[in-house]
Formats: sequence, C-alpha cells, structure tokens
Amino acid sequence: MASCDITVKMVVPTFGNLVSGVIGYGAPARGSPSVRNAGGEAVMTIHHARIAARRLIHPEGSAGIALHSHRHDTRCMSRELHVVSAAELALAYAGAKYAVRLDGDALPLRVGQLAQDLEAYWPATRYMFITAWNPASEPHSDGANEAADALLVAELAALGLATQPAWAEDESGRWREPGWVLADPEPATVDRLAQQFGQAAVLVWEHGQPVRLRMMLPRPAGATSCDHTDWLE
Repeated sequence: MASCDITVKMVVPTFGNLVSGVIGYGAPARGSPSVRNAGGEAVMTIHHARIAARRLIHPEGSAGIALHSHRHDTRCMSRELHVVSAAELALAYAGAKYAVRLDGDALPLRVGQLAQDLEAYWPATRYMFITAWNPASEPHSDGANEAADALLVAELAALGLATQPAWAEDESGRWREPGWVLADPEPATVDRLAQQFGQAAVLVWEHGQPVRLRMMLPRPAGATSCDHTDWLE
C-alpha cells in the first residue's frame, strides 16, 4: 500500500483510547465524541498524533492509547482530530453515558450516580465496566476490535467472573464502544485487566455507592478535582 501523509488537526477520546474524529467521507465513524481542547487547535501528522497519544498515557512510549480506524482504508484521507490532555480525557469519560443490558433491558450507568437498577436485579459486592476496543496505540478495524473483545471474554471466563454486555457512548449517541460489566472483580484484577487490554480508564464501584471512574494514569498537575474520579498512584 502506498504511503501518504495525513494532516491531523486534533485528537478525540473513546472510553479507553484516543480515536479519530471526522473522517473525510460520509457519516461520522464509530468512535467520535465531540470533545474539544479549549487551548486551541494543533496541526500535526498522523505519526505525531500517535506519538502524542502514547506519551499521554505511557510516557516511556509503550502501548496504551489507540487511534481508531474504521473498516475502510482511510490512511490517505484527511481526518480532523482533537488534542486533549489527560484531565480532559477524564472529564470526557466522566461525562459519557454507559449502559448494561440485563434480561433485554438497557440499564443506565453514569459516573457519580447510583446504579440502583443494576444492583437490584444483579446483586454483587463490586462492579466494573471495561472495553477491549482499540488497544496497543495502533488503528484497529472493527474485526480486530472484535478479536480483542473475544480475548477479553476468554480472560473473564478463565477468571470465573460473571458478566453482562454493556457499552459506552457520547451524549449525541453517534459514538458507541461495546464492553462488559463484571461482578465482583478483585481490586488487583481491575487494574490488571485495564492494563492488559490497553485501556486508559474503566468504571469500578462498590454496591450501594456511586459509579466511579478509574483513570489508568497518574493525576496531572492542575487537574480539576472530581469526587468520583480516581487516578493511578
């Protein structure tokens, strides 16, 4: 495939990663919430955007955040992206909508709010939401993401964890990322799974307590305090 240079204006986050926003054709791709950087736009190539994404969560350059790719080959198409800080990522994740499907019903989950419906119909001591989409700081097709999800499902089964299908989406409903809600994962398992599947954040909370956002990176200096967001120490 011929190489080409792609002009990138910004970077936007999915729940677990950084992903492309507006692709230069048709309707918006899956994975494009409208999060903008108040500091202004930055123009860079796709190569530099990937480097910035890696450094945001893994300063040493290891894998962790991904740039989303749709099934179509868009490597030679212009994309508009949003550059966001770790603090802005946390605000985006905290403001997103989540839901879990239980017995055919979609039960809402929101950071900072109680998950009373889920807890009433599916009792557990601790809960976790995780997705396996877009790991390893590389663009992934839906097929690759589905393969990553299959690995996550196998890992959860090996751990003996009960699961329910779930998803995260932005306020507009134009972006959605599938995942799973787990019952009673051990605290160490929460972080291990998030790191194993390259996720920037997960949800985790105790029965009867508000849903909390668990960011898988240290809290940046000057980040706005949030009562329901925890940072990696």
